[in-house]
Amino acid sequence: MKAIERLSVIRHQSEINKNWKHKELFRILRKDDIWIAAYENIKRNKGALTPVITKENLNEISLKRLEKLREKVVNESYQFKALNEIHIPKSDSRKRSLGLPTVNDKIIQEVIRMILEAIYEPCFSKQSFGFRQGLGTHDALEHIESKFCSVDWVIEGGIVGVYPTIDHKQLCKILSDKIKDFRFINLIRKLLKCGILQQGKLTQSNFSVLQKSIVSPILANIYYNELDEWVQKKAKILEQSQTNQRKQNYKQQSYQIFNITEQIKKLNKRSKEYKILLKELKTIKRERAKIATKRVQIEYVRYAYDWMIGISGDKVLARELKAEVTNFVEIRLKQTIHCIKTKITDLRAGKTNFLEYEIYLPRNRKISSSISSGTRTICRTNSQVRFDIPMNSVLKKMEERGYIKKLVKGHRSISKVSYTRLKDILIVKHFTHVWTELANYYSGCTNLAKLQYIHYLLHLSCAMTLSHRHRSSIKKIFANHGETLTVSNGKVKTSFPYRKEWSITKKIWQNKRHFVAPFHIYVNRIS
Repeated sequence: MKAIERLSVIRHQSEINKNWKHKELFRILRKDDIWIAAYENIKRNKGALTPVITKENLNEISLKRLEKLREKVVNESYQFKALNEIHIPKSDSRKRSLGLPTVNDKIIQEVIRMILEAIYEPCFSKQSFGFRQGLGTHDALEHIESKFCSVDWVIEGGIVGVYPTIDHKQLCKILSDKIKDFRFINLIRKLLKCGILQQGKLTQSNFSVLQKSIVSPILANIYYNELDEWVQKKAKILEQSQTNQRKQNYKQQSYQIFNITEQIKKLNKRSKEYKILLKELKTIKRERAKIATKRVQIEYVRYAYDWMIGISGDKVLARELKAEVTNFVEIRLKQTIHCIKTKITDLRAGKTNFLEYEIYLPRNRKISSSISSGTRTICRTNSQVRFDIPMNSVLKKMEERGYIKKLVKGHRSISKVSYTRLKDILIVKHFTHVWTELANYYSGCTNLAKLQYIHYLLHLSCAMTLSHRHRSSIKKIFANHGETLTVSNGKVKTSFPYRKEWSITKKIWQNKRHFVAPFHIYVNRIS
């Protein structure tokens, strides 16, 4: 049986039995087809041909070289090279570490990733959306829209360090629960302990899985799948215990109502005792009605290492659950919950930030009424979850990248000076790219006026950049190129996607898509 066929069998076995123990995985590495498939997979990636530590690239790989690499791995003599660490600035002035492996290490990592994906992908939670094939950020947001409409409180989670604090021993222990192959686990252990080159110095640690390595997303999902399973089990326990308690209280109050009703029947309606009991009867009936409608519900969503728990119930329950989640992460995952980022939010009094969206529920619920058997019933329905654009964050990034300037009140568009050296068609293509990515990512927002304002600023900035390049006025630019700023190089035409309609009916989640950063910059074109 070929390796790819074996992976299909492994995946099917995981689908029918999530507790299946997988053995003899190391034998798959002896097959040629998995190495060729791994090579083809990473060759398609944009950054795959970039030299990292050595001057080699994937164009130099031959079938003979793949065979030699395979033999080294199979006889367990291969040693992973230390990762070349680079630091990428984050929006909060901190830096994120990225590990850059050699070409050989990339191929081996892809082989490991393919095997792990076959084992674990069918076992991952349906509430997990990050780094999974066919799923994107909008799938997670749509899940929130459909499931979080009835929640009262939200626990927004954050972990200190995340990738740099993943414990190697704990990760290997989690892998060993499903994988009963010492040699395959040992290969992963060697990969984790390869070390990091920091400014020419080699450092090794029992922690850290550097971001952007080929195997890091699947390893992170395996690690945090423990949290997914724990939350799901905890939700069932809480919901069941609260349901049982509610039923018990309902029965007790029904029994009290029956006893009081029997006593009232024997009393004179004008007596003082009758009036006292009648008042007590009405109070108990109101309390029983509250119990009948009160229902505890726990919702959950995770994208990569960002997660959120929704609670329909008391704030006391939310606090208890937050404490238990913190305890689980510290004991089971050996990590620390971020004390500032992890907080409890009332969705009808505040907003929670998740995947670059501000999420909240309207304060006033809709009221519906119905008449049955001559009795009119009035109840409040669940509101639709609202998704807002974090304008402060978006406008700050636009300001940093030179599209707008902050004023005392509001912002105004300015010329993108660094692009005035480019041809007209490249300028318009760049602004089109930025706007398209923003419009696609925030296509699910429920306040389109904010998206319209961003469109206005970028559209005007594009026109100002063209006018700066040609030393002309904005009025002449619009007169020559129209509202859409259509330009041509003689062969190809391009234009800014000028939008006039901003109806809420245009709101849509673009599922099964992985979006790139909205403010991607063509650095190579500038140089």
